Amino acid sequence: MKKQSSESVRRRRNQFIASWREYAPDAIFGKLTLSQFEEQSNVPLEVRQRLLDAETKASGLRLERNQADQAFNKLVLNIANAIRGNDEHGEDSALYRSLGYVAKSERRTGMTRRLREPKASGQDDTNAA
Repeated sequence: MKKQSSESVRRRRNQFIASWREYAPDAIFGKLTLSQFEEQSNVPLEVRQRLLDAETKASGLRLERNQADQAFNKLVLNIANAIRGNDEHGEDSALYRSLGYVAKSERRTGMTRRLREPKASGQDDTNAA
């Protein structure tokens, strides 16, 4: 089934209602009167409105979640820093390590030694100008 936009459903519904009202207001089609059709054909629009309301609420909740995550990250960082500065535990403790941080004794210096690329065969450094 082809997905329809809210506007296309609304336009098609209004077209049917206007035409039915203009040319056969008292007629019954598909076992429905005009007023019954109006009531039943309003359901997709009501569902679309509820969906729009839910999407709006979800958007607000996503913002609230992001703000809560930022506050949580700040809280966790404060606790981790407090543990690092604590004399009994510190940044070289099992507690600090168990929180997912790298203990001070396990850290690398950051120094790297790059390998020199081997010279291509046939090149001679003595002929360099």
